[in-house]
Parts: sequence; structure tokens; C-alpha cells
Amino acid sequence: MSSPRHVACYQRWIAGQEAGLGELEAASANAAAGRATNAELRAAVERCMSAYAEYVTTRRALAREDGAALFAPPWCTSFENSVLWLGGCRPSLTIRLLYSLSGEGLEDHVEEFISGRVPVLGAAAAGGMGGLLGITARQLELVNELHRRTLREEDALSDRLATLQEDVADRPLLPIVRERATAAAAALAARACDGLGTRLVVTAGRAGAVDPEVDAAIGSYKAGLGRLLEEADELRLSTTRTLVTEILTPRQAVETLVAGKQLHLAVRDWSRRGGAGVAQNVRSPALTLAGISSSHANP
Repeated sequence: MSSPRHVACYQRWIAGQEAGLGELEAASANAAAGRATNAELRAAVERCMSAYAEYVTTRRALAREDGAALFAPPWCTSFENSVLWLGGCRPSLTIRLLYSLSGEGLEDHVEEFISGRVPVLGAAAAGGMGGLLGITARQLELVNELHRRTLREEDALSDRLATLQEDVADRPLLPIVRERATAAAAALAARACDGLGTRLVVTAGRAGAVDPEVDAAIGSYKAGLGRLLEEADELRLSTTRTLVTEILTPRQAVETLVAGKQLHLAVRDWSRRGGAGVAQNVRSPALTLAGISSSHANP
């Protein structure tokens, strides 16, 4: 069960996404018209990343309180929850967004591009999308390295989640099943003798429900989920930060963040209007944004 603090955190985040999108879209328009300097664009990007970092910090505290609530949050629709990875988007999808904005099929030709066998991407190669222009071979080499590193870290976290789930099945859930099956068999035998089977089954069930070892194991599992979510959030943040502050130019970074926020809000809106599920606890504001491919900041 999520607490009011969980819900309030999400509401603030969505309001921030909408406000941040407006600021970034204005910065993008000013850049296109030649009215924004690199310093102004960089400042807009930094404000966006600072808001993201603040959100991650708040979620860290909430994950320690109840990490399980953030894995399938009741304030999201069933569709939104179906695409979550450890409580949010896959960090590597932010990089796939860049490939998408930079030109169709670019990801399939990364090695050729880096080696110089494919010309530097320009407006014509981008197919008139009006997205990121002038991606250099050196930039793409850095993006490719970040992509590979992020995929390895994603796989490691996914493996740890699988191990955690296996552990909770083995200890204590499977022993509970075995104990109750044994109790049920004993109850059937007792019923044949003296009619006490029903009372024995009920007694066994109650004993299992309050077993302190079971409670401790479940508590340990929930704490483990919280730690994994913290690490996944940090990976989401660090991947995006590295991409938009260390690899891309300020204008490229603005375009990437705009696309990410547009998709997040558009998917959220569509899932509420399109019958993909009804969110609980939180009323969603009406949104009419048209989405393009992205994954940024969708916890």
C-alpha cells in the first residue's frame, strides 16, 4: 500500500515534467531562431537534470520506506506499469532515443559511422526530422561506449532481481506451501479417525501467517527491492546526465530531453484516455501532447 508521501512525490514529478517540457520547448524554439546562446541552453539542461536528481533523492527515501510500492505503483495505469523496468524506464532507452532522433537505421551502422565509412549525419541524413543535427563520429563513439556500459549494468540489476525473487520463493514461501500441504494431509487422516481435521488445518494456517521467520524474510525481500530500485534510479540518472552534459552539445541535449518528456507525458495521457487502465489515487491532468520516441524520466 502506497503512502500519501509516495503519491505526493509522483504528483510533484508530473507537474515538474510539464513545466520542464515548456521551458525546454521554449529553449529549443529560441535556439532554432538564433535567439539562445549555448550558455542559456546549458542552463536549461542543468535545471532539468537538477529536478531529476531531486526526484531521485526523494524516491530513495520512499524506497527505503516501501520499495515494493514503486515497482508497480497504483497511481500509474496497468499499461504504464507493464512497461516499467525496476520501477522506471530502462536507462538504455534514452540512448535508443538519440539514435531515433539522429536518423533512421543509425544504430544498425554505428561501427561504420565511427570508422568513417558513413558520412557525418546532417539534415539530409536525418530525413528532415528536424531533430539532432551534426552528430560526429567521436560523439557516436562515446554514445556507443555508454550504451554498452549501461546494458551491462542493466543486466546485472536484472540478474539480482531474479535472484531476490528466487530467494523469497525458496525462503520462506516454498516451506510454507510444504508445511500446509503436510498439515492438510494430516488433517484428512485425522478426519477419518476423529473428525478433527478442519480444526488442524485452520490452526496450521494461522501459525504460518504469524511465523516471525516468514515476516523477517518478507521484510528482507522488500528491503532488497528498495535497494535495487535505488540503484536503478541512479543508473537512469547517471546515464541521462552523461549523455546530455558530457557527450551532446547543449542544443542536442535540449532536443533529447524535449523528446523524452513528450513521450512520457503522451503515453501517460494515452493510457488514461485509450482504455489501457485506470490509475488509482491520482487524477491526471488533461494532456494533448503528441509523443515521439523516448524514455527519459519515466519512473
